[in-house]
Amino acid sequence: MNDELIYTKGVEIAETEFTFSQDVDSCQDSNDMCQILKVFTQDAGGGSYICIKTDRWAIDTEDIDKFAEMLKKIVGMPKDENAN
Repeated sequence: MNDELIYTKGVEIAETEFTFSQDVDSCQDSNDMCQILKVFTQDAGGGSYICIKTDRWAIDTEDIDKFAEMLKKIVGMPKDENAN
């Protein structure tokens, strides 16, 4: 997230929440309609952290890094350019 957006004129985003949905996976109960994932941030005073709530969310291994990058954008974590 852009710091200018978050801290404009003393206004700060305290919490955010996103809800994602996707089709069921092939191992899931056929009576289920979809998979739902809620991602939200909270801050106990030391900075925002991510909370994830779901009954089931299937993700392909090649999409794990993309998912992690999306989570970082949600909470506004800076990227570590020195990470491997």
